[in-house]
Amino acid sequence: MPRTSRIIVCVHVPRFALRCAVRGPLPDTPLALGPEAGGLPLLGETNAAAAAFGVRPGMRVGEAIARCPALELVTADPGTVVEAAESLLRRLEEIGAAVEPHGSGRALFAADGLVRLHGGLRRLLEAAAGVLPAGGRVGAGPGRFTAEVAAGRARPGRPLAVDADGAAAFLARLEIGRLRLDGDVADELVALGIRTAGELAALPLPAVADRFGPAGIGAWRLARGEDEAFVAPRTPPEPLRETIAFPEPVGDERTLRQAVAVLLDRLLGTPGRRGRPVRSVTMGARLAGGGSWHRPVALREATTEPQRLRDALIPRLAELPAAVERLTLELTGLGDANGRQEELLRPAAEVRRERAAEAARQLRAGLGDGHLLKVIEVAPWSRIPEGRSLLVPYEG
Repeated sequence: MPRTSRIIVCVHVPRFALRCAVRGPLPDTPLALGPEAGGLPLLGETNAAAAAFGVRPGMRVGEAIARCPALELVTADPGTVVEAAESLLRRLEEIGAAVEPHGSGRALFAADGLVRLHGGLRRLLEAAAGVLPAGGRVGAGPGRFTAEVAAGRARPGRPLAVDADGAAAFLARLEIGRLRLDGDVADELVALGIRTAGELAALPLPAVADRFGPAGIGAWRLARGEDEAFVAPRTPPEPLRETIAFPEPVGDERTLRQAVAVLLDRLLGTPGRRGRPVRSVTMGARLAGGGSWHRPVALREATTEPQRLRDALIPRLAELPAAVERLTLELTGLGDANGRQEELLRPAAEVRRERAAEAARQLRAGLGDGHLLKVIEVAPWSRIPEGRSLLVPYEG
């Protein structure tokens, strides 16, 4: 791979939530993640054997069993999924990667600097594959999208790397619907006989832009491997978590309220908080009948008042579907010490508006009002490009 091209690495564990619930390799028999406790009767992730019968995520349980009577349901365990996802990110950070979470069981990181540290790209990818659970896949490419597609095509334990020169050929047979297009645009392309990324990339850009606008331009660039090569790495969170394990399963709401109050007092008193107010809390519980319960709670304003925190958390106890063996609270978002979250950077749109206004002022001062025009749309449905828009004096 050329040294001048940036390399993005994507790690992906397919059916991550299902693997967490099974706690091991997926079986060859039809298997699906059952509905979350207290939720709608809809399936979660399914394995390949269940998918072969037409069973898919989001399907109602009754319909799925009618299609596949041998289907086995596994109790959903969202708490374990969150813990396993965090553990995966931390293991990647231990090999030096600055990771961007991209959903449960998926993350991106830039290989900049790590290639030399690990002795080459192949060794870096093997190191990333070595920290993944069973079934994990690793792909690399010159951009985010290419790396994700490479991870999807890679095999467990066999990383797949795509260089910048071969990205367009690698993506050529990709279905047009996977290019992040709206359903209507994708259907229109298929109706025109354009079914793959390679067929779209072969079209001239002006024709694509004229027919499909910005969405078509973006898909055309993805099809050619001209992808975004940025990663927004996370700041690893500080572990601010407290847990109470009950000697026997507890279903009494009064006892659970007292437990929430005790956990809050512990968290507010921990030195790791350093006086910062709380912006969000996650409640979790291990249920007596198996599985877990997980609820994030966001506050409108950051606070350190115990009563306000209790008022936000205690109503969620009514959502518990069963008795609780273990109750956990975790501070997942903290403000600054003054209780207000200040902006690190001004919004980009605001900066652009100010720059445009200053540019307009300077043009008027140097050339006069008649030299500054703007485009307004008058007939977007017109088949004649010149008839869709007009130039009028800019007055704003």
